[in-house]
Amino acid sequence: MSKKLQGNGLFESSRMMLPEHREAYILHQQNLRKSPPPQLDDQEMERISMLIAESMQLRKEVILVLFGEFNVTEITGVVTKIDLQQKNIKFTHGNDFRWIKVSDIIDGMWK
Repeated sequence: MSKKLQGNGLFESSRMMLPEHREAYILHQQNLRKSPPPQLDDQEMERISMLIAESMQLRKEVILVLFGEFNVTEITGVVTKIDLQQKNIKFTHGNDFRWIKVSDIIDGMWK
């Protein structure tokens, strides 16, 4: 008997993957690694809000922990502006600034 017909040989020899299937598979694998955002309780949200407000008023540096779909990052700087309509804060470090969504902040502490 031929080697092609032993085990899974027949299907192994005729297998191929289209580029569209490969891209869909890679996207699916990336989506599996996404983590859901943590649910913060009211006290934790209040503590983070107070930290942001005090940083803006006192121009004091804070460390914010930001949630991302694939990782968690820490940034250091001063809150210089709060946009209540867009629910963003302007976060400045040195001469650079960045707009951050309040919903992405999962923790904060004084530097």
